[in-house]
Amino acid sequence: MTKIEVLSVVLVIGVCGSLAASAVLTARLHTRDATRLSHVREIQDSLESYFTDHAGYPVSATPLALGQGSTQCLSADGFACSIAPSSSYLRVVPTPPTTGLKKQSSCSGVDNAYCYAGNAISYHLQFELEAANRPLGLAKGANCITESSLSAGACPAL
Repeated sequence: MTKIEVLSVVLVIGVCGSLAASAVLTARLHTRDATRLSHVREIQDSLESYFTDHAGYPVSATPLALGQGSTQCLSADGFACSIAPSSSYLRVVPTPPTTGLKKQSSCSGVDNAYCYAGNAISYHLQFELEAANRPLGLAKGANCITESSLSAGACPAL
C-alpha cells in the first residue's frame, strides 16, 4: 500500500466515526426530549384525575418547581407532599433530565424544572426541550402545557 492509500483509508474511517458519533448524540437528545414529554403527559394525566375528584386543580399562585423538596408527589393536598400517601394521584413527580437544557424553564430557585402554576379552573406547566418537535408544534427551549393545549413558547402565567 502507498501512503496515499493508507491516508485515504484513515480519512474514510475518520469520517465514518464522526458520522456515527453525531448520530449517537442526536439519538440521546431525542431520547431525553421524549422522556420530558412523557413526564409532562404523566403529570397532566394526574392533574386531570385530581380535577375529577376535587372539581379543581391544585392552587399555586407562584410557580412551583415540581419534583423538588415538598413537591415530590401529587396527593389530595395538591403538590404539598414530600412522601406520597397510598392514595396519591402521582406517587413520584418526575424531574427532567437536565443534560442539554439552557435554563429556560426555571422557578422557585430551580433551573431546568417542570414549573407548575394553577388555580381551580386552569393550570400552566412549563417545560424545556433541547430540540424542536415539529409534529407536536413545540419549539426548542421553553414550552407550555395547559388543561386544554400543548404550545410552543413560555407559559404566559409564569
